[in-house]
Amino acid sequence: MVVRGTLVEVFCHLSQGRQGGAFALCAALFAGLLTVAGCTRSHYREQADIEVYHAIADKADSPKWPLTDAGITPGPESRLFDPFDPDHPPLPPDDPAAHKLMHVVDCKEGYKHWHKNGDAPAVEFPTWRNWLVYDSEGQVVLDLPTTVDVAYRNSREYQRALENLYLSALDVTFERFRFDAQFFAGTGTTWTADGQSRPGSGGRSLSELAVLNDAEVRKLTSSGGEFVVGLANSLVWQFSGPNEDLFRTVLDFSLVQPLLRFGGRAVVLERLTQSERDLLANVRQMFQFRQGFFIDVVTGRNSGEAPTRTGRIGANGLGLLAGFPSGRTGTASAGGLFGLLQDQQEIRNQQANVAGLRSSLLQLEAVFEAGRINRLQVDQARQALYNAQSSLLTAQAAYESRLDAFKITLGLPPALDVVISDPLLKRFELIDPNNTLLQEAAVRIVDRFADPDWTGDAASLEQVRIDLLALRPEIEAQLDVARGDIETLRERLPDREARLNSLQTREEVTEGDLDPEIYRVDIMRERVEQVAANAGLLQNRLEALWAELDLLSETLPELDTRTAQQRLRSVATRLSGLLLELSLDQASTRLESITLTPIRLDSEDAFEIARMNRLDWMNARARVVDAWRQIEVDANALKSDLNVTVSGDIQTKGDNPIRFRSDTGRLRLGVEFDSPITRVAERNLYRETLIEYQRARRDYMLFEDRISQSLRNTLRIVELSQLNFELRRGAVRVAIAQVDQARLRLNEPAKPGAQSQFSATTARDLVSALRDLLDAQNDFLNTWVNYEVLRMLLQFELGLIQLDERGVWIDPGPLDMEGLSVESAPEELPPPLPALEDPPVQAPGPDLPPAPELDATD
Repeated sequence: MVVRGTLVEVFCHLSQGRQGGAFALCAALFAGLLTVAGCTRSHYREQADIEVYHAIADKADSPKWPLTDAGITPGPESRLFDPFDPDHPPLPPDDPAAHKLMHVVDCKEGYKHWHKNGDAPAVEFPTWRNWLVYDSEGQVVLDLPTTVDVAYRNSREYQRALENLYLSALDVTFERFRFDAQFFAGTGTTWTADGQSRPGSGGRSLSELAVLNDAEVRKLTSSGGEFVVGLANSLVWQFSGPNEDLFRTVLDFSLVQPLLRFGGRAVVLERLTQSERDLLANVRQMFQFRQGFFIDVVTGRNSGEAPTRTGRIGANGLGLLAGFPSGRTGTASAGGLFGLLQDQQEIRNQQANVAGLRSSLLQLEAVFEAGRINRLQVDQARQALYNAQSSLLTAQAAYESRLDAFKITLGLPPALDVVISDPLLKRFELIDPNNTLLQEAAVRIVDRFADPDWTGDAASLEQVRIDLLALRPEIEAQLDVARGDIETLRERLPDREARLNSLQTREEVTEGDLDPEIYRVDIMRERVEQVAANAGLLQNRLEALWAELDLLSETLPELDTRTAQQRLRSVATRLSGLLLELSLDQASTRLESITLTPIRLDSEDAFEIARMNRLDWMNARARVVDAWRQIEVDANALKSDLNVTVSGDIQTKGDNPIRFRSDTGRLRLGVEFDSPITRVAERNLYRETLIEYQRARRDYMLFEDRISQSLRNTLRIVELSQLNFELRRGAVRVAIAQVDQARLRLNEPAKPGAQSQFSATTARDLVSALRDLLDAQNDFLNTWVNYEVLRMLLQFELGLIQLDERGVWIDPGPLDMEGLSVESAPEELPPPLPALEDPPVQAPGPDLPPAPELDATD
């Protein structure tokens, strides 16, 4: 500011001397230029932000795409946050060898002020971690809302999408600026000294100071006219020579109006029109991408295209979101958060399978010691246990790898200690984890009898009896849980019955392709009553076992050590078996309680709903019109050039640079014409545009066909999943019955005088039943999870998905035409043209004649 003020004062002082008006005008122009030169980087950045966000807000003013948060500057809660001044950021950490080349390159000294803004200690700053949610162990806890919030804040992909939208709006600000009045001003100062022997000097030396100032205003009209007003000022002082000072100012203007080629609103406004339409399309695309980003984070499915500046915004659509039906469940596995939750439940299922195999192995060993099976069957069960444990370890390691990949998707570092915790799949804990822990506790008690370091004396046996009784409160708590599960099942029976009645009318069931008993309501009611009866029987058997343990407190001291050990081991083994039965009964109860949210929608209705609500479909229609509009634009280039020109100027007289006189003026009127003789390049471009329009039409047809294909596919898999869900439920039910029967067979008492009554496949049957139960549980889980994924995808494909203020899906519940509020059209469009009575049919073109031969004169 001091330098600027000093320079202005000098010019003001000079202006008080000879030719004060000249000095005053020069000083004013120079001071104005200094003022303009004072605009800072932050001024231009903030000015761009104001114009961009205003343009985005203008296009987002619609209830169908109410995009409210389009800012591109991450806050301190984001890992992407930059705490430094964006206009003067410090130097980030550099590679030492590469950094030397910034200071000395090719033996030349480099720029000295690379470090003027300081040196940043790192690229990433850890303050964003303070906004995460931690548990008591210091782990980051992610449930559904928290996961989505973290993803919006930290995802690099989502940030890039916002930046693409910003850049699209930035293009609009420039196209709007082209039609604004544009001001330009400049000045130049030249000192010239000629020697006396220089040709043309007249034998005298000459020195002069020339100051040339100019200012200009340009305005482009919507019809293509370009209007320019300029002011040029020349101030020349001669300090030696003929002493002929010159002070002159010229005010001029010009107007060029194209009438044919390059004229007209269709051509002149095309760039502005296209940029505005692209911004509207990108605002829609960003709104849809935000919805799709939620889908991607939660389910791992395609989120659609982000905003872009290429002009083909959202041209690829969403693709075949649901995938092709495959496997027993008919659906692809979920990814994202749902996939991790499913992995967690499958690991819990595997843990329950390992516990069941351990308990079964104990029973088989007891039966082997009684001489009722051979060693091979025991080893088969042990081999199955080892395989199951290996599978569990592999599943746990795979889960950790998928969790690391999911952290990258969220924008988090893989080393961050994260735990996924959400109650979504709580209903699929068919076997309560506490029950599994009780089974493992019972197994550990039984394992003491095989421990070579265990003494097996009276005190040790009494401790075993006490430890078994110590499990009673927790087992009775599990019985209470089982009774609560039965009550829950009874409450959900009306929904189950309604769904089964609906499925009974399906063609696949009525024509006998599927087992109709799976979908019969009366059989389902019988199963519910049987489950309740089993719970009562199991409680009675446990009461008898507790009574037996109480009685052993008196009889154990009277028995010899071997007999006491056998009696106590038998009780512990039976308790382990009863716990397995409890877990199976609990699984049966919970199995019958799980339901699907109904979806009743045919593909034709779905297609029409999507047509009226899909934002990318609106953009697809606009792309066809963009290609059609280009025909008019490029056809204009085939016309003749015909321009009307008007120009004129007025100058000053004498030495006064502001004394304009009319007698110094000039006015010109003209017409410019250029015949369209040579238009080969323009012709080719026009023909290419016609082809591009036909391609755009075909692309739009393909876009519609792919939407129809995807909707039909999604609804097909929905219907498949509804039927398959009951089949998978039946498979779990059968697997539970197989395990129950195999365990009951082991509990059968020996026949008098028989050494062995079990078949050679007893162990293999039990192991196979447990494995089938695990597979059936996982298939049942996969069907339900992917049905929930399909519900989200269908809402997304229809253009009806809604997110709350946190960006989380608002579950609409059952989906059918009665519950949908469908508007007739997104916007009011012009009425269609009337159909032609006899539409012309283009006949095949005749063979082209051969090209004429050209001679040299041609």
